[in-house]
Amino acid sequence: MTHPNKRDSEIVVELAQTCARLMLEKFPGWSRMFFRYYIDELQDSASASFERAGEVTLLSAMKEGPFYEGMTELARELRESGVSFKVLLLTMNSNFDYRVDYEQTSPDRWRITKLNGATGIPVGLD
Repeated sequence: MTHPNKRDSEIVVELAQTCARLMLEKFPGWSRMFFRYYIDELQDSASASFERAGEVTLLSAMKEGPFYEGMTELARELRESGVSFKVLLLTMNSNFDYRVDYEQTSPDRWRITKLNGATGIPVGLD
């Protein structure tokens, strides 16, 4: 990964602010949320989920289309600016503390799914 520049830092803050706005406006009582963005030479994809009252809900791409569009645009811009990753994972709690992690090689890292007994929390996170 290259050293972040000012715009890279601004993009990361915008990603976090976009998540915070969505959660405040639409999902009161949430405790943690996750946004995952994957990109390779041929495609990209995004998924997100959140915890509330002990349950995990996947964010619908159909219902939350503008959220996904904005987040995907920001994540693409971050990658195009020189931040190298295959997978980006943003994790945020209800105090708005957030963390962004990057995976360089494994396209399967931190998948957000409820298929095959998964919980909806990114696979590999506690």
